[in-house]
Amino acid sequence: MLDLPAFLHLWRSEAPSRLQQELDRARLSQLVSHLPLLYVILCLNVVTIAFMFASAAPPALTFAAPSLLLFAGVTRAFFWVSRRNKTICPEKASAMLHSVHFFAVGFAFAYMVWTLALFRYSDTGLRTQLVYTVVITNIVCSFTLAHLRRIALLISFMSMPVFLFMLGYLGGADAKVIALNLMMVAVFLAYMVTVSARDFEKLVDAQLRSVELADENRLLANTDSLTGLPNRREFFARLEKAIDAEGEGGGLFVGVIDLDGFKPVNDLYGHAIGDRVLKEFAARLELFAGDATTIARLGGDEFGIFVRGGCDDPDIMNLGVQICAAMKAPLKFADVYAGLSASVGFARYPHDAMDAHRLYERADYALYFGKQHQRGEAVLFSSDHESKMLFNARIELALRNADLEKEMTVEFQPLMDVKTQQIVAFEALARWNSPEIGSVPPDLFIPVAESGDLIHLVTRTVLRKALAAAREWPEDIGLSFNLSTRDLMSSYAMTQIIALIESSGVRPGRLEIEITETTLVADFDHASRAIRRFKKMGVNIALDDFGAGYSSLSYVHRLPVDRIKIDRSFVQEMHASPIARDIIKSVIGLCDNLKLDCATEGVETVEQYDLLRKYGCDVVQGFLFGRPVSPEEIPDLLTGNAVAQDEARRA
Repeated sequence: MLDLPAFLHLWRSEAPSRLQQELDRARLSQLVSHLPLLYVILCLNVVTIAFMFASAAPPALTFAAPSLLLFAGVTRAFFWVSRRNKTICPEKASAMLHSVHFFAVGFAFAYMVWTLALFRYSDTGLRTQLVYTVVITNIVCSFTLAHLRRIALLISFMSMPVFLFMLGYLGGADAKVIALNLMMVAVFLAYMVTVSARDFEKLVDAQLRSVELADENRLLANTDSLTGLPNRREFFARLEKAIDAEGEGGGLFVGVIDLDGFKPVNDLYGHAIGDRVLKEFAARLELFAGDATTIARLGGDEFGIFVRGGCDDPDIMNLGVQICAAMKAPLKFADVYAGLSASVGFARYPHDAMDAHRLYERADYALYFGKQHQRGEAVLFSSDHESKMLFNARIELALRNADLEKEMTVEFQPLMDVKTQQIVAFEALARWNSPEIGSVPPDLFIPVAESGDLIHLVTRTVLRKALAAAREWPEDIGLSFNLSTRDLMSSYAMTQIIALIESSGVRPGRLEIEITETTLVADFDHASRAIRRFKKMGVNIALDDFGAGYSSLSYVHRLPVDRIKIDRSFVQEMHASPIARDIIKSVIGLCDNLKLDCATEGVETVEQYDLLRKYGCDVVQGFLFGRPVSPEEIPDLLTGNAVAQDEARRA
């Protein structure tokens, strides 16, 4: 049953203004494909009607008028055919729809006047045929123009009532029944056109919302939610487009920016403050963004930048200096004060690399080099860096193909008790002799093994050999072993390391695991859990390289540490730097107060040893007391150690 209020509501409704342009484009798209066929049908109907009345009506109505209608119909058909496969701007689409309204009403009015003029020359049979032809034509027009609801209904209301009234008034009883039936069809047709138009609007609205949602999702997928900067995916997408646009002309630089000291701030004050720090630094970096400069957050406290526009090396280094200066300005939130810095690594296109990811790798290497040697400054990738990268790649390939059981050996450096002047332990030091490269120092192959996820294999091999050697030593001689950050953070690696210790036959109390401060900075919670697993076994823990990283006393009192090892850099500067001596005395005093052992490494002169003994250091290690030796040489060292102990007891 027809719902008249709903029908009237549909008639009154207007498309929302935000949809108007999209609706115009969609309607025009439908018309471009349908209108040529509609005009062909109209022209055929005109010819049919003219032929029907050729013998009954005057030539003006059967030839002149149809010729004008045919000319108009054919002209419009060709007009719409010519518009196919053409892109039309929204403003022009609206204008073309207005022309459709104007021409459709004019054509319909002319068609109605012509057919009404013919009505008087028809008998009952011709009258019925004429009405049927007009009704069919009206139905075709209504469905073709259904997306233009008002014009479709206007054309229907212009012609149908008049013809149906004349059919019912001038015809007999059968004609009245036909007119009534056609009137019901016309009403239903009008309702269907209205509903169809509304459904079309809803469909376009849904499509528009879908596009907007897709755009929003795309924006979210390509934007860092914390800082609002482009994220890693968007950074590389834009960089690849910029490289394509540059061609081989050059003048494009890629940079990687990393905050120095962010992790301790995040750990000390919590993630909420850490997020505020990142947002503040992102805002500072965004000041450097522009038409030629793109800033993005790549993850964690790492940001990316690339600069177009044909700048040169001095220009980019000057930009790096400005960025580092902006990042050094201290932050203060309520009662939180944070003084950080940033290091920047740059690479040039096409000088250093020809694609986005290789450029990033070289900029990242320059950053890594800067953090090791020029922290808080900007570094430009150089040919020397390229050589080191290639050598590191060669090392990694050799490591992956190495027979570690054969190629990896262990040497041991003694640790001396200051009071007894006896060896109390040996530190295990990895040595690698590659058949392809030769002897590779640990400070070269260990970082490569860590970055290439090969460190677990190296650690297991070296630890197994070190434990096998320690099994032959006296029970009072300990083994000190350095663990990589990656080993400590991996549950799988930790499980294997613990299994090795348990199956070695070496009492866990003889083993001391050395953990660097940088390991704790990387992820304190993971490191803490791993350390407690070792302590539960009875393994001792030493905090290595103390003072070289981001020293925090909170690490010392929050962890079950047994020994602190002062970094060798302070020992080497003892004679020249009063500050270094004061730091060593302070750390030794701290250890004494906390009931911890204190060890110093890198002792090479008698003068250094005398000062350390005077300050109260417990254990010393360095070339003064012995260089690293092979497992086969240890028995002789221990024999000398035992003789010295006997002499000391007799004395």
